[in-house]
Parts: sequence; structure tokens; C-alpha cells
Amino acid sequence: MEFGLVAANVILIVFLLLAVGLTLFALPGNFVILLAAVGYGFYEGFSRFDGGFLFTLGGLFVLGEAVEFVAGMLGAKRHNASGRAVVAALVGGIAGAIAGTVVLPVLGTVAGAVAGAFGLSYVAEYSKTGDREKAARVARGAAAGLLVGTLFKLAVAVGMAVAIVTRLAW
Repeated sequence: MEFGLVAANVILIVFLLLAVGLTLFALPGNFVILLAAVGYGFYEGFSRFDGGFLFTLGGLFVLGEAVEFVAGMLGAKRHNASGRAVVAALVGGIAGAIAGTVVLPVLGTVAGAVAGAFGLSYVAEYSKTGDREKAARVARGAAAGLLVGTLFKLAVAVGMAVAIVTRLAW
């Protein structure tokens, strides 16, 4: 067992754990996982981390991002939201994540994203319909959808990390 290989494996596993943590807090952890796999593939000559495996990881990365991107909008749309509220859920989630990160790094990111999606979709729906109950349903749907999207992306991150670790040569 070569020391360099063991050291590279340990470093990769540390990166993977950190990246899953990034994903948990709505940061680009899945992208870090993908880059770590490509870097390790380069290190080991792309024998275990070949093109097909890396392409699959890339597909999982895109899937996780896409689901996270549209989940809040779909959550709002599920409650017959107006187009304005659907877009507001997306914009509110992004703006809330940024604001939450500034206020309370890490935990504030997720809380801010959910609060932003809720708040902005509520305001958008209420300004369109004048119906507080409907606006509240739409906002709850947007917040729940965003949370589900984040959890899905986290599950993808864990799956990507497990797939990578199972391919390591010790």
C-alpha cells in the first residue's frame, strides 16, 4: 500500500465531507464534489475515475442543481400561484440565501432562502390577488418546495460522495 495513495484518499474524503457540508448550507458543495472527483481522476490516471463515471457524476450534479432550482417554484405553483409569485419564489430564495449568509453564515443561508421564498412569494401573490389566505398557501408551498429541493440536493451530494469513496483503491 503506497503512502501517497492513502494520503490522496484521505484528502479526498476530507474534501468530500466538507463539500457535503457546503451543500447542506445551500452552498456549491456538489460542484466541489465533482471537481474533487475530476482532480482525483487526473491524479490516478482516470483508470478508476474514468470518463463514464465522471459523466455520471456530472449528470447527478446537474440533476441536483435543477431540482433545487425549480422546487420552490413548483411548490408555489402547486397552490395555483400566479406567474409573479412563482418567479418571486425563485428570486426570494436566492436573495434570502445571500442575506441569510451575511447575517448568520452557514445556518442563515438555508433559513434565509426559505424565508425569502416565503416572503417574496407571499407579497407577489397578495399584490396580484388581494387574497391573504391564498397568498399564505402559495408562500408555504414555495418555502416547502425550496426546502425539499435543498434536501434532494443534499441526498445527491451524499450519493455522489459514497459513489466516489467506493471507487477508491486502498
